[in-house]
Amino acid sequence: MRLAAQFVFLLCILLLLACAAQTNLQPLGKSNLSANMSLGGPIVSAFGTRIPIPYATVGTNYGLTDQINMNANLHLMSLGYRIFGADIGASWFPVLNQGAMPVIGIQPRLLLFSSLKKDVDSRFRGYPLITNTYGWQLGSGLIYSGFDLTIPLTLTDYDDEAASTIISPFAGYRWQLGQRTGLLTEVKWHGANMRSTQLAVEYLPIANYGAITTLISIERRF
Repeated sequence: MRLAAQFVFLLCILLLLACAAQTNLQPLGKSNLSANMSLGGPIVSAFGTRIPIPYATVGTNYGLTDQINMNANLHLMSLGYRIFGADIGASWFPVLNQGAMPVIGIQPRLLLFSSLKKDVDSRFRGYPLITNTYGWQLGSGLIYSGFDLTIPLTLTDYDDEAASTIISPFAGYRWQLGQRTGLLTEVKWHGANMRSTQLAVEYLPIANYGAITTLISIERRF
């Protein structure tokens, strides 16, 4: 039972960390607000084919200053499994896009989720997460790349060689749809340093590591 619980727990981590395309790519400006909705997830083997998990989130970003955004996201699909999931954080942009210089973002976040079921041994989990992004203007949109670095506070007991951090590089493009709306398409190699052969679900890996994730987000600025 304990081993099965570890598998389910790690599956939840993969889903929650790979749940949305990056919408904090540029500063919003002080007191400005945006909202976003995302869909996508790791590609898994199911029904005789490969399909992305339809994981959905909604979130908001707020310009605290001209170079700092505050953000929060609610994870919708996990509620169907009676797990509350959310992440909160901030994005700081120390370098802005000028010529060949990208806009650089540093985003510390805290991922939180809690079981809504009765009689569970461990109800709350929290994980620190930091994201670095690099974006360049390309046409009317923005091409970007970066990586997530997650530090699990507990390690699995079925893999003595499990990584102490989870690294997830990504790349994508934000398509500008009018002055206020953007469409983000992204590919992420989630858990690039995690052996996928140790997981209960058959993900689409690279060289038996991690899970390829496809993501799409729509954002609207106000």
